[in-house]
Amino acid sequence: MLKKNLEHREKPELIAIIQHMLRQEPELPWLLMTPLPTVSSRKSSVDPEVYRQQVLAAMAAGESQRKRKRGEVERRLTAIKTIADEFAAQEQYAAALTIYEILVTEVIEHFNDYRDEYVAFCVILIGCIDGLDSCFAGGEDNSEMRLRVLRMLFAIFRFYTDSGMDLDEDIAGLLVGNTSPEERPVIAGWAQDALKQKAPWSSGERYEMLLAALERANSL
Repeated sequence: MLKKNLEHREKPELIAIIQHMLRQEPELPWLLMTPLPTVSSRKSSVDPEVYRQQVLAAMAAGESQRKRKRGEVERRLTAIKTIADEFAAQEQYAAALTIYEILVTEVIEHFNDYRDEYVAFCVILIGCIDGLDSCFAGGEDNSEMRLRVLRMLFAIFRFYTDSGMDLDEDIAGLLVGNTSPEERPVIAGWAQDALKQKAPWSSGERYEMLLAALERANSL
């Protein structure tokens, strides 16, 4: 309905609408400075720093109790993830992956800085898994892209494992079942490093199970 309404507007009307929206939502001008997932943006590159700054701003949105809106952090982060999802849906996997990488990296790095946003951050991390899997499938012939996806999936797996949190998604299954014989030793190296660096109170069982599954898969 909204899209159809906008399609019937003349350019001056659209500009006026955007200007009014920006007055009401002053955090939105960054959208005018970056390619968005449309057919015309197919050859455009995404500036990681633009998205990194927006992710950081979204996470900080819940800091002020006086101005705080319930669910504001999750709403803003979800809006950014939706852009990545739309890039992936249009098979613009490089742009999508760049945004997913920033979301995963920054949320994990700052997870304990905003303890009240535990639920929002978990929703975003889990929500990125499907998008990363789409980029992995779409970049089937791009070994560099595949490795970047695997690194992010393992980062989520490691974060949940080291934090002692339950992980509903079967990331280990993706790391084993969808990977090549050449990629599995790389993942095994990450798991071995994580196992050596884990906290004394943390169980290494998930890493050991992942290593065993990788070894079985490569022996088939």
